[in-house]
Amino acid sequence: MSGRLEEMPGEEGYPAYLSSRLAEFYERAGIVRTLGNKGAVGSITAIGAVSPPGGDLSEPVSQATLRIVKVFWGLSSSLAYRRHFPAIDWLVSYSLYGDRLANWYNDFVNHEWGELRAEMMNILQDEASLDEIVRLVGVDALSDNDRLTMETAKQIREDYLHQNAFHEVDTYSSLRKQYLMMKLIISGYELGKDALSKGVDLDAVLNLSIRESVGRAKYIAENELDKLEELIKAQKKDISALINVGGNN
Repeated sequence: MSGRLEEMPGEEGYPAYLSSRLAEFYERAGIVRTLGNKGAVGSITAIGAVSPPGGDLSEPVSQATLRIVKVFWGLSSSLAYRRHFPAIDWLVSYSLYGDRLANWYNDFVNHEWGELRAEMMNILQDEASLDEIVRLVGVDALSDNDRLTMETAKQIREDYLHQNAFHEVDTYSSLRKQYLMMKLIISGYELGKDALSKGVDLDAVLNLSIRESVGRAKYIAENELDKLEELIKAQKKDISALINVGGNN
């Protein structure tokens, strides 16, 4: 590339000013005051698409871009092959705006948003670690708590992160609905752990009929979100009933 530009090459043949040119592009993003309409304020969002050869994120353009941007969506070919869309890899993607937006989510969505989001990420990261053990010695080697973590991670992947852009309901989810779905999955996980600690069999927790309704929760329409709240209460009631039976036994 530097040869074509007749300039001194930098890292791997790219121009030495690669980082500064990329920074100039992303600096276009931000809040702007328009010249034509006095007092009017608008915003510009810059989303760059970087496609490194062979998916190698260590090459110069990708690394220079990652040093500049504060949000990264890493697309995964393995997720796409498994028909998981959007194929955004949750383990490599990140946003540095989480802390700055925490107060906004607390005020306009729910004060539990940040906590639920962090718990979901921890479960997905734990699944990645446990998956290595499962590949080596099988799922039977895991404890009941670890198996519950794996099942919950599957719920997060298939019932929350997976989205059907062609479905009239699943193509869009408001922040309120996203919060309630997170609450539904995480509350089930916490109640499940509590049940296990009190002697309830894992299969009894995983075979609850309400889990099927939890799996279909993403298809609940925006004007029927009270059904999600009812599901949260029903799930708590069913697992509490298991705990009572286990305690009586």
